[in-house]
Amino acid sequence: MNLHKKLLCTAGVALLLSSTSLFAADKSARDILNNAYQYIGGMDKYAFTAVVIDDEMQDGETTEKYKHTVSVKVDRPGKLRVETTGTVKNRSNYLNEGSYTMIDHGHNYYGQIKTPKTIDASLDVLFEKFGIRAPLAQLIYSDMDKRVKFRTSKYFGTKDVAGVECDYVAFKNGTKEVHVWIATGDKPLVKSYSIIDTSTDSASRINTSVTWNTNANTSDSDFVFVAPKGSSKISVNRAK
Repeated sequence: MNLHKKLLCTAGVALLLSSTSLFAADKSARDILNNAYQYIGGMDKYAFTAVVIDDEMQDGETTEKYKHTVSVKVDRPGKLRVETTGTVKNRSNYLNEGSYTMIDHGHNYYGQIKTPKTIDASLDVLFEKFGIRAPLAQLIYSDMDKRVKFRTSKYFGTKDVAGVECDYVAFKNGTKEVHVWIATGDKPLVKSYSIIDTSTDSASRINTSVTWNTNANTSDSDFVFVAPKGSSKISVNRAK
């Protein structure tokens, strides 16, 4: 059985706006986003929980297609754990210094792949060679500020997000828009973001809210996969 099924695709940030000149705004928005990614990339150990909701417009009304909760633990340079539960997914992902495991709890099967020793390099291999996507990868990479690309951007000032003052920035590339709310102050963490696909009339939108734990207590055992009783190991094929 082939395991290269994509998880929640939130890869890369690419994305908003009109074709007018946005030179000054672009610089401000870019600096805010880069500052956030540099801060996240500079943390050695942290955890966060994200609620991801996929909405779609139908006849002028918003319809919720699915909802997932994603719990992430990061221990750089080489340990990562991602738990996804919700409408259509119930999966766990383990990355432990060169060994990646994904288990589907609904079917009780799992696959394993040898990877590089670091999180960044492992994610690249999983994405490029196996078509696997890690949920919220842009909040996991240590060098996302160097990876992010977008055509236009804009800064909308500060907004309150669940009682936290945030800089509101947005980006566009082609038919994709990303709106991001980043906490102001000395901990510029991404609090919320929306990815909008404008290529169809339904204008589907994925909304994500993030709760951070920058002082997470993690142990080596958190990243060690132990096959559940009755589970089956399957082969993992490269994406074609």
